[in-house]
Amino acid sequence: MTPGLTAAPTGYVGSRHSISPLILECARAHPNPAELRRLSSLCSDWDGLIESAAWHGITPLVFWALNRACPEAVPPEALTALRSHFRQNVKHNFLYTKELFRILDLFDRGGIQAIPFKGPALAWTLYETPGLRIVSDLDLLVPRRDVNRAIDLLTSAGHRRCDPCIGLRFFFDRGQLVLRRAGETLEVDLHWRLAAAHFNPLDATGIRARLAPIDIAGRQAPAFSPEDLLAFLCVHGAKHAWSWLSKLCDLDRLIDASPLDWDAILERAARQRMTRILSLGLCLAQDLLGSNLPPEISSGVHADARAVALAACIRERLLDGREWSSRELLILRFRLIEGAWGKLRFLWYYLHPTSNDWTSLGIPESIFPIYYLIRPVRLAWGWCLRPILARIRQGGSL
Repeated sequence: MTPGLTAAPTGYVGSRHSISPLILECARAHPNPAELRRLSSLCSDWDGLIESAAWHGITPLVFWALNRACPEAVPPEALTALRSHFRQNVKHNFLYTKELFRILDLFDRGGIQAIPFKGPALAWTLYETPGLRIVSDLDLLVPRRDVNRAIDLLTSAGHRRCDPCIGLRFFFDRGQLVLRRAGETLEVDLHWRLAAAHFNPLDATGIRARLAPIDIAGRQAPAFSPEDLLAFLCVHGAKHAWSWLSKLCDLDRLIDASPLDWDAILERAARQRMTRILSLGLCLAQDLLGSNLPPEISSGVHADARAVALAACIRERLLDGREWSSRELLILRFRLIEGAWGKLRFLWYYLHPTSNDWTSLGIPESIFPIYYLIRPVRLAWGWCLRPILARIRQGGSL
C-alpha cells in the first residue's frame, strides 16, 4: 500500500461501488502476486467484489491478475464468472475494432482525417492484451470544419444521431455528437473538441500537429502523442471526477508503458493553464495505483496543496463508492479551472443552452435566442429553488 493512502479496510462493507484493497492491487500495472494471494484469502464477498469491479470497468483486469497469480485462492464460481466477463469483453472489443476500421475507411474515402482515441486505441497500445480494457464506444476526433460532412457520411452508412435532430448550435459548445446504427448498441462519439467548451484547456490544433501513429490490430492509425494523451486523460478523468477506477488504469499504464517528455508535458500544462488538472491526475495515479513517476515530477505535483486536497477528497469518495451529484461535479470542475478569465469563461459557456433544454421545452429553432433567457431560470430552479422547496416539504412532513 502506498504510504499515506487511507483505503477501506479489508472486509469493509460500504457502498456496492466501494473499492477493496484486492481490487486496487488487481488494477495496478504490475500487481504483486504475494499480495494478491494474501488479499484473496481475506475476501469474504466475491459477489460484491465482482459487482464493484464491473461498475469501475475493470472486471477483465481483476480476472487477469487473479488467474495468473492465485487462481486456487479464488472460489471456482467466482473465477468462472470473472473468466466469462473477460471472454465476452474480448469478443466485444474485436467487434468494436472491426467497426472502427470500417468508419476510418469511410472517412478516408471522404477526405476526412479522423483520429481514434480512447476505446480500441488505448486497448491495443496500453494493455498486455486488448481484452483487458472495456470499450464502451468509439471516439473519433475530426476537424470542426468537417463535422457536417462526417455526420453525412455516418448517416449514409446507417448511423443515426442519438441526440435530438436539431441544429448543431446546441452541440458545438459541448464538442461532440453521439450516433448509433439502427438495432445496434454500438455508439460512435464524433468529437470536434476534446472536452466541452466550459472545461476544455486542450489545444486540438496543436495535438493534430504532433500525431504519432499507433498499431491497432495490425493496422496503422493516427493517434495522440504520449504527452498529449497523458494531458487528455487527466482532463477527461477530472471532468468525470475520476469516478471510475478504469480511468486511472489508463493513466497508470501510459506512465508505465511510454517514455514521456516530462518537460514538454509541464510546459504545455502551464501554457494551457491546466497544471492543477495535471497534478490531480498524477497524484491519484501514484497514490492509488503506485504509478512510477520520476521523483522530481512526484515532488512537484504533491507540492500543489490545492491539487493534493482535491485528490484526497476524490480518493476518499472513490474508495467508499460515493457518487457525485451534478452540482458537486460542477463545483469540482470550477475549482480546477485556473485564473479569473478561465473561471468567467467556464460560467459563460455553462449558461449556453443545451440539447436537454431543447428536449424539455421544444421551442422552435427559429426563435433560438429565447433559450439563452430561459437557461438561467432553469439553472436557478434546479440548483436553488427546487432543493429549498424539497427541504421545506420534508420539514413539513416530519
